[in-house]
Amino acid sequence: MPETSTHKAEPILDNRSLLGEGPVWDERSQTLYWVDIEGKKLHAHRPATQHNAHWDFDEMLGAAVPMENGNLLLALEKGLAVFDVDTGFLHRPGVLENNDPMMRFNDGKTGPNGHFYIGTMHKEFAPKSGTLFRVDPTLKVKTEISGTTISNGMAWTSDRKTFYFSDTDTYKIDRYEYHLETGSLSNRQTAFKIPSTYGGADGMCIDSENMLWIAHWGGSCVRRWNPKTGEVLQKIDVDAPHVTSCCFGGKDLDTLYITTARSGLSQKQIEKHPKSGGLFAYRPKVKGRPITYFKHS
Repeated sequence: MPETSTHKAEPILDNRSLLGEGPVWDERSQTLYWVDIEGKKLHAHRPATQHNAHWDFDEMLGAAVPMENGNLLLALEKGLAVFDVDTGFLHRPGVLENNDPMMRFNDGKTGPNGHFYIGTMHKEFAPKSGTLFRVDPTLKVKTEISGTTISNGMAWTSDRKTFYFSDTDTYKIDRYEYHLETGSLSNRQTAFKIPSTYGGADGMCIDSENMLWIAHWGGSCVRRWNPKTGEVLQKIDVDAPHVTSCCFGGKDLDTLYITTARSGLSQKQIEKHPKSGGLFAYRPKVKGRPITYFKHS
């Protein structure tokens, strides 16, 4: 049966990112952060004041997550870095240093125990050349998932026992047992498969009812999925073919912020969808959950 949709995301900011990705809501500062990977930018949006800001970097920026000390942990192309948004000071602790010009970081999140999970991928999508790493508070690195192609969405259930993960190239969502004390993952299983006509599973987030909101690259939408049944519960149309990720934010965590991309679009597609690369938002009837801040001891 063809999908029907009565919901549509609204454009919030027309910043025309090449590859907008990784939105994350910093509850303490009431700020939404996200990255433009190929544009080498970090963006910030404060809905209460409608204040927008961005910072430029000299290398690709795969992810940004808030830290307990108020800084941001960045996954820059050449390795992890700590960034002070107030002063612009950038510190490189020498963690996950990358000297391969064909590899970059793609999508990272902080887990329930404060560890940072970050994936790598080949710039030309060489199959199974990527890895999902875990970085603990002492900045010690462990490999959690090997052989990924396009390491992407991550989400943890509210009981902190299950981890969901998408390798976009596989058109399925995997489920792992999550071990809170160590942060390790085990017992990989397929949670559900995604029809190729839906668009690839890119970034995702989880709501207060443990349903997954998945951004679909090439699908012009975000879908709400029941991960236990594989049923689509809701479809949110986005006026951009390449929808990259989403997160809950806003004062009451009741707004779904959605990032998009221009990368990979033809000039004709951009003319048809000129807001591609912009930030969108939708108010569902369910809320999200607060993030965990990265703990650096």
